[in-house]
Amino acid sequence: MIKKWFMWFIANVFFKKKRAAMFCGTLATISYIAEYFLCIENLFSSSGAIFTIAGLFLNIKLTAIFHLKIPIASKDAIISGHATFGGGTPKEAQELRVKEVESDEVWGASLMVIGTLIWGYGSYFI
Repeated sequence: MIKKWFMWFIANVFFKKKRAAMFCGTLATISYIAEYFLCIENLFSSSGAIFTIAGLFLNIKLTAIFHLKIPIASKDAIISGHATFGGGTPKEAQELRVKEVESDEVWGASLMVIGTLIWGYGSYFI
């Protein structure tokens, strides 16, 4: 369920530059107002972490395999460097290789997001 929501959010917010900018700008504005009126120190500057995450996803939009809506054989061709017709790899082996790379990418992106959020907002949870 979390993975499905994560993928939807990334595809519909962070992979669309105007939506990403609006989301980040709105969050930064809310953070600024909250810091100003509620005297929460560094909340506005921490909202910069969200801009970093948005930039990350805009940069990996065309290079990451995990979100592409293409057949497994095409993903395997990208990963292995073979042309679509050139590999001769069995379908099960292709699926396994693609699934492993997609898992690495999702884990990697998740760790970057979590790390950035801890970096930006971690002190507020203590």
